[in-house]
Amino acid sequence: MSLSEFVPVIFIVITIIGAGIQISRERPSADYARAAEILLDWAFLIIIGIGGIWAFIGHTLFANLVAESIGWPAGNPFQQEVALANLAIGVLGILALKIPGTFRIAPLIAYAIFMMGAGIGHIWQIISAHNFSVNNAGPILWIDLCMPVVLIGLYLLTEWLHKHKTHPSLQR
Repeated sequence: MSLSEFVPVIFIVITIIGAGIQISRERPSADYARAAEILLDWAFLIIIGIGGIWAFIGHTLFANLVAESIGWPAGNPFQQEVALANLAIGVLGILALKIPGTFRIAPLIAYAIFMMGAGIGHIWQIISAHNFSVNNAGPILWIDLCMPVVLIGLYLLTEWLHKHKTHPSLQR
């Protein structure tokens, strides 16, 4: 087991700790809507933003090591394409902090499609090639499949909480 397989888990932990610290600093004024928004901000920054840029760096500067950890042959030309897709998603995630509102839907959709597609690809590799390499069948598999669902749910919850906060007639 290597540290590289746990980096996505570390990003999730940093997101939760960072959001928790910020929420505790804003107490008692941070209601549920604000707490959900803070957690979503941290997720855009760390999980989508920095996570995407981290994956870009890995697939670019450490391509052979990453390929080996996924069970791919070294020099796989698709890594550069995967790297650039990760960079695009990472930049969109960071921009989502500066461009709030409906812009956030774009990086969220891009992240969800890419990650769930990667998760399905991991499953296909497990079934078809018996690829149980750590970065194909380890924690990344579950993160790729579950994190998009969690973040979309958090986004929808945040929107719902803000809607009910700003429209008291909906608070029944």
